[in-house]
Amino acid sequence: MLVSYLQRTGGLRKLQPVVSSRWQQRTLKTPRMLKTRGTDPKKADKEEEKKPPHKGYFDELRETISRWQQSTLNTQDADPKKVDGKEEERPPRKGYFEELREIMLMPLTSADPNIPTKRVTAKYCAQKFTAPPRNVTMLSSDFIDDSLYNPAYGYFSKQALIFSLREGYDFSSFRDSSAFMDVMGDQYKEIERELDDVRGITRQLWHTSTEIFKPWYGYAIAKHIAEQYMADRKANVHDDPLVVYEVGGGNGTLMMNILDYIRNNEPAVYSQMEYRLVEISPKLARQQLIKHGSNNFVHANAKVINQSILDWSTLESRACFVVAMELLDNFPHDVVRYDYDTGEPYQGIVRVYDDSEYEDNYEPVTDPTIRSYLAARKQAAPEYKTPALPSDLHRRLRRQLPLAPNMTKIEFIPTHAFRFLQVLGKFFPRHRAVLGDFYMLPDTVPGAVDAPVVQTRLKGTMVPCDTYMVRPGWFDIFFPTNFELLRSMYNATCRAPASTAAGLGRARVCTQAEFVKQYGDLSKTATRSGENPMLEFYGNNKFLLS
Repeated sequence: MLVSYLQRTGGLRKLQPVVSSRWQQRTLKTPRMLKTRGTDPKKADKEEEKKPPHKGYFDELRETISRWQQSTLNTQDADPKKVDGKEEERPPRKGYFEELREIMLMPLTSADPNIPTKRVTAKYCAQKFTAPPRNVTMLSSDFIDDSLYNPAYGYFSKQALIFSLREGYDFSSFRDSSAFMDVMGDQYKEIERELDDVRGITRQLWHTSTEIFKPWYGYAIAKHIAEQYMADRKANVHDDPLVVYEVGGGNGTLMMNILDYIRNNEPAVYSQMEYRLVEISPKLARQQLIKHGSNNFVHANAKVINQSILDWSTLESRACFVVAMELLDNFPHDVVRYDYDTGEPYQGIVRVYDDSEYEDNYEPVTDPTIRSYLAARKQAAPEYKTPALPSDLHRRLRRQLPLAPNMTKIEFIPTHAFRFLQVLGKFFPRHRAVLGDFYMLPDTVPGAVDAPVVQTRLKGTMVPCDTYMVRPGWFDIFFPTNFELLRSMYNATCRAPASTAAGLGRARVCTQAEFVKQYGDLSKTATRSGENPMLEFYGNNKFLLS
């Protein structure tokens, strides 16, 4: 890698062409071949006797370096030029390694690196800036948070729209899953085209299981909640009314589906039920209120709270359910790298230059959330070994290689998801969780552990990026979730011995297909061929249930 870099920058131009050409002459055109072709063999033998002995590779290399050094000395010893009768001052000649160091330290941007920067957080940017800031540094998680959730220019405030139709699909009208996909794809393009024409800019439209399979997907979640609630009441775990907190409700579709199902199937439970939807995006919170008000039946027991769940500070002492569908993937992550020799982690910092170029730097871990997460992970899941840090043997062998890096590849760690678990454990001590999200994603940022997908739409085409350091507000950034690790972290954070003794139990993980098989009405989402999109699609989703 370094050799190719030096070739591009000129660091090997002085010596390499000479060595390369002589090697080719020695291997491809030997003296015997040159002298015997078209000549008398006897004369050729006499000429070869007069030829000096052939020099080896290192002899030729030594002579080449000697000639180059001698020419340099002769140049330095030559008479200096005179300007206006005075000798021109010649700058001191730089050595090879000095030139190499200058090349390696060349800035990645044309902006002045000496301009002082201010250390900021996402919360500070939300309060102070109406456009992406410059000449600042921030944690990687703050940069992602600001890119997605800033109220003035964040992705969810500016670009994101959720694919939603007024009525759900009649799956029995489709021949098979391919026919359903064709119809949905055409509708998707039409809605996207209309949005671009009306608003004059490219909007990014994305879809969820809740919207595509409504109301049946929401009904499956509602059935799980109702059955678990009735089982807890029967086992005398509690006698509280049904209380549901949904976090990140999108368009409000899941809220309406759950409330409708409980009203129609468990009217006695519904009469005392409370539903709270916690939404960080003001735009989505307004959409949820509009959908609730425009419904044929207004649920008086529902309330929308425009607030980040990470800022929650009110104790809910009653037994409750916390529902979050496709929330974990958009929680900002922090970036860490590890020292190859010691294994010590370093936290990632994003520097934003004056020309809006970005650069990542690393410093010893000082952020309390990063430190707490790494300590909790080590205690909750001692068997987990980060793929970013190779084995001791691998690291020892790697240190023997020339120009080996001193830090590992980057790892994205779910610090905000960890804060979410801490909020659940502290302020919702008697909750049961229903969390669904992606455990695997294609086209993630290459060369990193648990890397996100960073993408935008350009003229109707989805364009993935190979870095998370992109212009805030124009790119969706979402992560896969390691559900097995999440389960260990959840049990350690939210299921203290007191909770387990109270009959709440520990968390379990299942696939989305397993979940809808148990709780969904699959006859409502089956096509005429027998294929079932709700069962077959979103095969990269899992659930955590507690």
